[in-house]
Amino acid sequence: MRTTPTPLNIGQVPQLFFDNYMIEMVNFVTRTMHQPKKHAGNPVLRQDKPWEKVVIVRGDTSVYWDEAEQLFKYWYGDYGWDYDAFMSMETSGVDKVHWDFYKTTDNRVLYAQSRDGIQWEKPELDYRSIDGRKTNICLGNEEHGEEASCSVLPDPFETKDSHRYKAIYWTRKGDPETTSRIATAHSPDGRAWTPYDKPFRVGEITERAQGDVVILSADTVSGEYFLDTRARGMQYASFNPKHDLAGGWGPKYYPGNPSRMSKRRVYSTNSRDINDWPMLREMLVPDDVDDNLDDEFYVFARFRMGDLHVAFLNVFARTHNMMAVHLLYSRDGFQWNWASRGRPFLDVSPEVEWDCYMVEVGSKPVFLDDEIRVYYGGSSLHHDWWMYGEKEGLDVPEARAGWNGGESALGLATLRPEGFISIDSTVREGLMITRAFVSDGERLVVNAGCGPKGYLEVELSDADDEVVPGYERSACETFREDSSRHVVSWGGRTRQPREVLARGVKLRFFSRHCSLYSFRIVNDV
Repeated sequence: MRTTPTPLNIGQVPQLFFDNYMIEMVNFVTRTMHQPKKHAGNPVLRQDKPWEKVVIVRGDTSVYWDEAEQLFKYWYGDYGWDYDAFMSMETSGVDKVHWDFYKTTDNRVLYAQSRDGIQWEKPELDYRSIDGRKTNICLGNEEHGEEASCSVLPDPFETKDSHRYKAIYWTRKGDPETTSRIATAHSPDGRAWTPYDKPFRVGEITERAQGDVVILSADTVSGEYFLDTRARGMQYASFNPKHDLAGGWGPKYYPGNPSRMSKRRVYSTNSRDINDWPMLREMLVPDDVDDNLDDEFYVFARFRMGDLHVAFLNVFARTHNMMAVHLLYSRDGFQWNWASRGRPFLDVSPEVEWDCYMVEVGSKPVFLDDEIRVYYGGSSLHHDWWMYGEKEGLDVPEARAGWNGGESALGLATLRPEGFISIDSTVREGLMITRAFVSDGERLVVNAGCGPKGYLEVELSDADDEVVPGYERSACETFREDSSRHVVSWGGRTRQPREVLARGVKLRFFSRHCSLYSFRIVNDV
């Protein structure tokens, strides 16, 4: 009777260590989440054009590499806010403050491009002119209406060149309370857009079904689009009328009372048609035990790495009015886990810096051969104090100076390839043994970095833990360097026996002062 578990089939997909899926046993190793290194020249793009009134590069930020044009492309939002008009309006009640703000905006989407992702240009487009001058505005004009909270996607499923890019955004023509809706558009290059004629639908809802965060992504494994957003009215739960509101902009919250859940949270739906979606389902909700009293879940940007779903979750601390980015992962794209709960993946900088109060990510990273680039929006303005602070009478610099004196800009942070999570050893020798797996590859490639006096050695065993002759640890050529593509060899042999790989093998990683980020079994290196 066979008692050996059925081996996992990993093909030639990289195996990451966000969870214990591939791990059978460990001794003296630990898991580490790595924070990206912020670029020394940050911010890489700032507000510098006369038509850029209030640039908000937060959830509106989409950055991609266009292989066909050999360009980095960037789309970002501008409120086009008329501060004087807003301050002249007679306002009573926190909800009216919010809608008065939107009645004095001219929301639009702007475009920039770069050859290297560091030095950016803002090309003059034919879409909209201001004061007789062409601008880099690509969405939002008198004909189409205001466009905001835009998420752009280079569509991996599209066969028409004219529809190569897709965009989903919040739009309105007239009163924001009555004309707001979600719309979509397509483009051959991300610069010139054509709105879709057909209505946007979520379930049976064709009006504004989401809030002002709509993130579009594509899963090339399932062949589906994902929409991660908010549900309309999610912050307008029923409240006890005898409980006074403190007076600021933001709803009451009742811990332990799901019927009165009023925090921002993530809703999701998936479809093969970006204009026709099933009903939204509540996917991520702040927890009354693990999250703070005022933590809210804002922007959620998902992407694939190997056989994992990974996501950036922007968490808003309402009381401090600040934002940071956390890292999550999932095996199915619906049930999510924190890579490091309580520790941001990308955090704000010290108060003297340009990104000291807010950092947000609105699209997947850019994966290059030698690094992962995380483009993020940063701000030296708090989330909403600069908008509503003066009318609320808040004692903060932003409220006394309007939105002047601070900025929002685009920043860059980088990681090594597959560098989000590693399995680390220190002064004692560490050991990690994988679960049994099969693969159609032959060569073991590891992504690892050794410190001083560090090393990594690998031993091969079959699914029943018998060491494969010729692939003992003693035959392994010791790795002491730092490489994302090191091919492991035993006595000069880099090919592993196919007959063993077909039945199931395990890897034993022995290390000291070493970080192991991933491994894969491949044919071509």
